[in-house]
Amino acid sequence: MESLLENHRRLIVGSLLLLTFFLSLGAMTEDSAIVDEIAHIPAGYSYVNFGDYRLNPEHPPLIKDLSGLFLKLVPLRFPTDHPSWTTDVNGQWEAGWHFLYHYGNNADLMLLLARLPILLLALIFGWCLYIFTRKNFGTAPALLTLFFYALSPNFLAHNHLVTTDLGIALFTFLALTTFASFLAKPTLGRLFWAILALAAAQAAKFSAVLLLPFFLVHLGFLLFTRKNLARLRIWGSEKIKTPTLKKTYLLATCYAAMVILMIATVWIFYAPHTLNFPPEKQIELINTSLPHEKFQTVRSVLSELSWNKVTQPLSQYILGVAMVFGRVAGGNTTYFLGQVSNQSFKWYFPISYLLKTPIPLLLLLCLALTISIKNLFKNPIRTYWQKTKSFIAQEPHKLVYLTFVLYYAGISVAGNLNLGIRHLFPILPLIELLVAVAIVKFFAGFETSIGKKMAAGFLALLLFWYGAGTLLAYPNFLSYHNESIGGGKNAYWYFTDSNVDWGQDLKRLGVWLTAHPEVERIKLDYFGGGEPKYYFCHRKYDQNGLLVRTSSGYDCAGSVYQEWHSKNGPTVGWIAVSVTFLQNAKFYAERFNEPDYDWLRFQKPYAIIGNSILVYRVR
Repeated sequence: MESLLENHRRLIVGSLLLLTFFLSLGAMTEDSAIVDEIAHIPAGYSYVNFGDYRLNPEHPPLIKDLSGLFLKLVPLRFPTDHPSWTTDVNGQWEAGWHFLYHYGNNADLMLLLARLPILLLALIFGWCLYIFTRKNFGTAPALLTLFFYALSPNFLAHNHLVTTDLGIALFTFLALTTFASFLAKPTLGRLFWAILALAAAQAAKFSAVLLLPFFLVHLGFLLFTRKNLARLRIWGSEKIKTPTLKKTYLLATCYAAMVILMIATVWIFYAPHTLNFPPEKQIELINTSLPHEKFQTVRSVLSELSWNKVTQPLSQYILGVAMVFGRVAGGNTTYFLGQVSNQSFKWYFPISYLLKTPIPLLLLLCLALTISIKNLFKNPIRTYWQKTKSFIAQEPHKLVYLTFVLYYAGISVAGNLNLGIRHLFPILPLIELLVAVAIVKFFAGFETSIGKKMAAGFLALLLFWYGAGTLLAYPNFLSYHNESIGGGKNAYWYFTDSNVDWGQDLKRLGVWLTAHPEVERIKLDYFGGGEPKYYFCHRKYDQNGLLVRTSSGYDCAGSVYQEWHSKNGPTVGWIAVSVTFLQNAKFYAERFNEPDYDWLRFQKPYAIIGNSILVYRVR
C-alpha cells in the first residue's frame, strides 16, 4: 500500500485538488453574495484602485486586495460620488450595495472575479498541506490529510467566498509550520521564513496576533529542552560564556526580531493602502470606531500617528486590532439550540464542530484520541518528564500543531463571538493532519496480513462515507450538517448565520420560482448579501434615460417579489423567510417587544431552498 501511494502520489494529489476546484466552482457560480462580501468586495477594489483604506478597516487588506486585483480586469463604476464614500464614516455596507447592485455593474460577474483568487488560495493551501505534511510525517499521512481537506464540506463552503476565513487558515498553517521548523533546527534562515509567514498571517486577519504569545511560550520550551543552539549565531552571543544565559540571549533576540520585523513587514504592506487616505478622514474613522471613554488614550495616539505619512499605516493597523477586540467584547446576536442571545454560548463551538464535521472523521478522531490516551497511561509516571522532553525536542511540528489546537480552541470557547465554525478554520486542518498521522501509524502497526486487510477495509469504508457525504451535500456546503441531525435540512433548528444561512441561496430561490409559475407573488424576508430587487425587478431610468443609481431605482410592480419583514405581522399567501430572520426574530420580540415569527416558525415549509430559505404557503 505504501509503495502504491508513493508511486501514484502526484496523480492522487492532482485529482483531489481538481475535485476541490470543480466542486467549489460549481457552488461558487450558484451562490449569491453572502453578508460579509458586501463589505469586503468594495473595500478590496478601493484599496487597489485608489490607495485609500476608509472602508472595512476592521479587517486587514491582504485577502481583499486579491479580489480587488481581479476586479480590475473589467471596467466598473465605483460609488465615489455617493455619501458612503464622500461623507460617511466607514460606509462599507452602503458602498457595497451600490457598487454591486445599484450602479449598473454586472453583480454576478463581479462575484465570480472577486471569488476566483480565494479559490486559488484554497488550492494553494491544499498543496501546502500535502507538501509540508509529507516532508514532516510521510506520504500516507499527507495524502490522507489532503483527502480530509479537499472534501471537507466546511472548507468547500468557504473556500470561494470573499472573506478572511480561508486566508487566515492558510497563513496560520504556514506560520506554525515555519516556526516549528525553526524550533527543530534554529537558524537565521528558518527564522526569516517564520517571520515572513507570521507577517502574512497578520495581513490576513487580526486574530493572528494570538500567535505572538503562543510563539513566546514555545521559545521557552526550547530554552529548557535544548542543550545548545550552535547553529544560531547572533551578534554579541559569542561573548556570553554561561550556556543558559547564552541560550536566553539568543532566543530573546530572535523573539524581538520576530516582533520588530513582523511590524516592519506589516507597515510596508499597509503603506500603499494609506497612500491616498486623507488624515482627516482617518482621524474621523478613529474617533467613530473607538467611541468609548476607555479608548481616549488610544484615540489620541492614533490620531497623532495619522498626521505623519510614515506612521499613518501603523495607525490604521492598530485601529483595526482595537476594533476587533472591541467587537469581541460586544458580542453578536446568535441563535443556538432554540435560544437567541447577544452574548456567547460556551457550548457553541464544541457543538458546531460535532454537528458540522463528517461523522467518519469524528470516528477517526475518537480512535486517535483513544490510542493517544492509552499510550499515555501505559508508561510509568516517572518516565513522563523524560518522554515530554523528548517529545518537545524531537517532534516540534506535532507539538506545535497539537498545542495550538488546544490553545485556539480554549480561546474560542471562552470568547464572546459565536459566528460559525469558520472561526475555527485555523485549527480544523491541524486536527485533520494530526488524525491522519495517528491513524496511519496505528494501522501500520498491524503485524498480520488479515489484520492489515481488515484495517485497510475499515479505513476505506470510512473514507468512502466521508467523500459520499460531501458529494451528496453539493452544492449546499455552507449549510452542511452531518447525519446525526438528519443533514442540512434540519440545521436551522440548531444554528443560523454562517453555520447555515449567510444569504447564499437567493439565486437558487429565483431558479425555484421559475420552475413554479403558480407562485405569482411571494413575500420575501431575505438575510444576506444579495439584492432581491436586482434579481426580481426591472431597473428604473430618469427622464434623460440615465440609470437611477439608488436603492429605489427598481420597478417591482408586477414582479414576483414583495419585500417583507417580521414587523409586518402575520399574512397569507406565499412567503419565503431566511432562517436567520425566522429564528432571530424571537430575540427582538423578547428584548424589544417587536412582532415575532411565532405564527410561522413551527409550520411545515412548502419548500426548503438550499437549507437556508423556507418557503411557506399560508392559507
